[in-house]
Amino acid sequence: MEEFSKLFVGSIFLTSSTLSPMDSFAQELKLDFPVRLENPHVIKFSQIWAGVVPVGPSGYPFNSSYRSRDTLEYKQELGNAIDKQSERVISRFDFNVSVNFARIVLDGLLVFFPSYYLLDQCIGCWKKMSHANSTTLWERICRHKKPVVEPRQSFLFSESIEDYMAKLKDSSTSGAIFFDVCRGKVSEGLDFADHVGRAVIVTGMPFATMTDHKV
Repeated sequence: MEEFSKLFVGSIFLTSSTLSPMDSFAQELKLDFPVRLENPHVIKFSQIWAGVVPVGPSGYPFNSSYRSRDTLEYKQELGNAIDKQSERVISRFDFNVSVNFARIVLDGLLVFFPSYYLLDQCIGCWKKMSHANSTTLWERICRHKKPVVEPRQSFLFSESIEDYMAKLKDSSTSGAIFFDVCRGKVSEGLDFADHVGRAVIVTGMPFATMTDHKV
């Protein structure tokens, strides 16, 4: 962008749905934008709810820091939150703290993890963890939604998207669930409109550890 300004380009147009906030974006590019147009979002505030689920069905806190995200208790509570029924309630909507995600969310459900490592660790744990009736957490989730896992390999990505779309049409369940990674292939450049993405769960942000030399 600096090279463009040095070349005395007459006009530079930047268009995107994710430029806001405009002031900080202009500072990052070190360019002035004298003419700006920022339109309201197509979705009204009354059509969406965003909130934090602080604890799981058994009251275990959802702390996805490096200190706790590898513990068995965290993985189990997260799996139960996606599937399990609970008597705890969230004040605003008066529904379960587990939110019964796989049960009450129709059609498409997206679940984002901070990394591929944690994604693999949680799903591996859910496939092994069973209850008194010998049903694993993974099997319980699959009863309500057909699962698709974001692949690490780029050449398999389009196939996983097609698989997700096909499973959304399966009338034997209430939809499909896509397990993804923050800043991965699914999180950028794709439009999960309407029934394709009715709800999004972010299990943790991919912050770098404070011992990282870059930090």
